[in-house]
Amino acid sequence: MAKENEKDISGKVESTLNSFITRHRLVLIIIGVAIVLALIGLWIGLGVSANITEANQLKIDTLQVEYDTWAALEDKTTDEANASLTSLKDDLAELSRKGKKYPALKALYLLGMIEFNHEKYQEAHDYFIEASNKAGTSFLASLSLMNAAVCIEMSGDSVKALDMYQAVYDRFGTDAPEAPKALFNVARLHEAANNLELARAIFQQLADEFPSSEYAKLAQSRLVTLQ
Repeated sequence: MAKENEKDISGKVESTLNSFITRHRLVLIIIGVAIVLALIGLWIGLGVSANITEANQLKIDTLQVEYDTWAALEDKTTDEANASLTSLKDDLAELSRKGKKYPALKALYLLGMIEFNHEKYQEAHDYFIEASNKAGTSFLASLSLMNAAVCIEMSGDSVKALDMYQAVYDRFGTDAPEAPKALFNVARLHEAANNLELARAIFQQLADEFPSSEYAKLAQSRLVTLQ
């Protein structure tokens, strides 16, 4: 009897399912087609995105070579050098507007380096800050912030520069390659401002936290001098 009930229930379920499919066949076909089209669109989109990313990477690699070639010129005032620089800046500016991935961030960084080479420190600072803010926790973020701090110091604002050097350490911690240099500059600027106790404390912190760094050796030397 139980088996007959199970067969009866199974038959009813099958009948109900068949009836549902018959009544809603067109809707189900449309939904199925929509899903297939969505998957095709996703596949195409991912392929296009990968192609764009690869193209942008190749572009920034080429622009890096062009920048290195320009930076190595002994005479940057020739017509040829100026034309090369104009083209380079235009291409970097265009690439810098293409999102927040590495090629766009590196383009901002190189634009900052160009302005720094021309001693346009405020313009360079702005590019470096934009790159740092967009780069999150990548190595370009700490490097760009460090360069922005250098720009501020070169502009003559040692107080703001000190804060920015400190920000490199505070924001990125000991993992940042620039951290030892940032701490050294913080201590150096405190020493220049005659805040000797604070300078000694930071030089000692640098020596303790980064004992194998060249800046730790410089810090040890300053500690001997400041005794």
